[in-house]
Amino acid sequence: MSFWEEEMAKFKVVITDREFETIEPEKAVLEKIGAEVFAYQCKNEDEIIEIAKDCDGLIMQYANLTRKVIESLEKCKVISKYAIGLDRIDLKAATEKGICVGHVADYCVDEVSTHTVAMILALNRKLLIHDKNIKAGIWDYKLGKKIYNLKGQTIGLVGFGKIAKLVLEKVKPYGMNILVYDPFVPANVVSEMGGKLVDFEELITTSDIVSIHVPLLESTRYMFNKEVFKKMKNSAILINMGRGPVIKETDLIWARENKEIAAAGLDVTDPEPIQPDNPMLKMDNVIITPHAAYYSEESQLALQTLTAENVAQVLTGYYPRYLANKEVKEIVKLKELSE
Repeated sequence: MSFWEEEMAKFKVVITDREFETIEPEKAVLEKIGAEVFAYQCKNEDEIIEIAKDCDGLIMQYANLTRKVIESLEKCKVISKYAIGLDRIDLKAATEKGICVGHVADYCVDEVSTHTVAMILALNRKLLIHDKNIKAGIWDYKLGKKIYNLKGQTIGLVGFGKIAKLVLEKVKPYGMNILVYDPFVPANVVSEMGGKLVDFEELITTSDIVSIHVPLLESTRYMFNKEVFKKMKNSAILINMGRGPVIKETDLIWARENKEIAAAGLDVTDPEPIQPDNPMLKMDNVIITPHAAYYSEESQLALQTLTAENVAQVLTGYYPRYLANKEVKEIVKLKELSE
């Protein structure tokens, strides 16, 4: 018998917001444990408090779960986020209230790493510039100069989690030199995969391509700013697959306007969606996608299903498979899934 078939108590599960057309994957999981699912599109704290105060479980995507919101939850046992990253949730407040916080730690790794490589190739080969010129009736390859072979170029990976590791594997066939900056990863782990662990200064000053794969923390907010851009190569390509505020966007605009770097590929912006008057929307050699790197039909189904499973696991007496606030185990005693 599976963990969610052990008991059939009734639960109320609230989805505060989502961008999916259907919640059938969530319902397929949660209705097995007798839960009723209520889906909303909350815009602010007050709306969340009103609809979620008596819920047993809460699922969210972009809603801000502040301390005020979390303290208003009268009997919530679990919060689960449609994402890898945990920004927008006050983890400390949730832990203090004895609420397990789940996320989905290992979905869309292939999709995001592929999106990263696609950005690199498109910017390196100046595909947007050529496409724009062709559509304007201009047939002239020289307008895309200068383009350099990727073989022998250096890519710097900032952060070395699952996505960055797969990016490394996918760029290896191009014959690139691979540098990694991650203060939490041993040098031998990087070297065994064919890269070299370096400090941040060496990475930004020597890399031809810098690819960002770090979460948004206080230590990474505005990690890339004017001072960093000044140190990067004028020919450098910057890729951001992490979170928008890892880059100080006004400084990135300055860097492109002053040709401190050559190109940028962004799947995330600050804020999201990007504002219609943002100068980057008119810049050549800047590619922006709408936080879409995670998406394939397969990864979206996995995201919805695994997010709901976090909730089902807690409501049936287990710690979620993807528990973010492990400190909550000191307050809430549940079973491990392996038991």
